[in-house]
Amino acid sequence: MSMLENISASTNTNETVMRASERCRVMMEARIPSIAISMVLILVGVSGNAFVIHIYRKNSSLRSRLFYFIPWLAFFDINAIITIGTFSILQDIFSMCFPSLYLCQTLWFGVIFCTTTGASCLLLIAVQRYCYVFQRPALNHSKWHRLFISIIVTFAVVFAIPVFFIVDLREIKVTGVNGSVCGDTLKKSKHIYKYIYFHTLLSLACINIIIITILYVIIGLKTYKMSTNENHQSSRRTPGLKFTLMYITVFVVYVVAYIPANVIIVLPDETKTELFHTLENKSKLIAILVAHRMFIFSHVLNPFIFYLFHARYRKEIQKCFGNC
Repeated sequence: MSMLENISASTNTNETVMRASERCRVMMEARIPSIAISMVLILVGVSGNAFVIHIYRKNSSLRSRLFYFIPWLAFFDINAIITIGTFSILQDIFSMCFPSLYLCQTLWFGVIFCTTTGASCLLLIAVQRYCYVFQRPALNHSKWHRLFISIIVTFAVVFAIPVFFIVDLREIKVTGVNGSVCGDTLKKSKHIYKYIYFHTLLSLACINIIIITILYVIIGLKTYKMSTNENHQSSRRTPGLKFTLMYITVFVVYVVAYIPANVIIVLPDETKTELFHTLENKSKLIAILVAHRMFIFSHVLNPFIFYLFHARYRKEIQKCFGNC
C-alpha cells in the first residue's frame, strides 16, 4: 500500500506541476500585448531621455544653472524606465511563477528608488523655478545643486530599503492552481509594517504634489503678471512663460500617470489577485496592466514635453536629425 500511495502522490505532484506550468503559459500568452508595450516604452523612453542629456550637456546655452536639473531628471527617468519596464516584462512572463525572491526585492527597491528620485527632482525644479521668478538666490547658486542631488539620492536609498522586509513571493491560488507572484507580503506578522509603509509612501506623494502645486500656482500668477506688464520686453516674457508652462506640464503628466498605481497599491490583497490573475476578459486584463503601470509614461513623455515647449532644445534636436 505504501508503494501505491507513493506512486499516487507522485502522480498528483506531476499533475499539479503540469497544471501550474500550463497556467503560466496561458497567462504569458495573454500578456504578450503588455510585454510588447513595455518593450516599446523602454526603447522610446531611453532614447528620448538620452537625447535630453546629450543636448543639454552639449549645448553651452543649455548648460545654464536654470536647466541644471533637467539632465538629472532625464537620467532618473532612464533608470526608472529600465527598472519599471524590466519588472513589468518579468511579471508578465512569470505571472504565476516568479523565479527569485532576491530578484523580486531588488526590482521593488529599484522601482521605489527611481520613482522617489524622479518625484524629488520635480520638487527641486519647482523650487528652483520659484527662486528664479522671485529672484531668490537660495537654489540658483551652483554650489547647492550637487548637494541637493546627493540629498535626494540618499533619501531615495533610505526610503526604498524597507521593501526588502515587506516584499515577498506571495502564494496565490487561481482557478485551483497554486502559484507564486512578486508582491507585498501576505504574512500577518508584517501586515502592520506593510500598511504603514505604503500609506507613508502615498502620504509623501500627496504632500509632494501639494507643495509643487502651490509653488506653480504662485509662479504661474507671477509669470502671467510679468508677461502682461508693458515694462517687460516681449523677448523676455515669452520664454519665461513657456518655461513655466513646460514645467507645469511635466508635473501634471506625473500626477495623472501615478494616480492608478497609487490607488491600486492600497487595494485589499484579494482584489489585487483577482485583478491581475484572471483570464475572463483578456482585453480587460491588458487595460488593467497598462493602467497600473501608467506611471512609466511620466518618465517616457518628458523629452516630448521639452521638445514642445523649449525652442532651443527643439532646434538642437532638429540639427541632430538634419545632420544624419
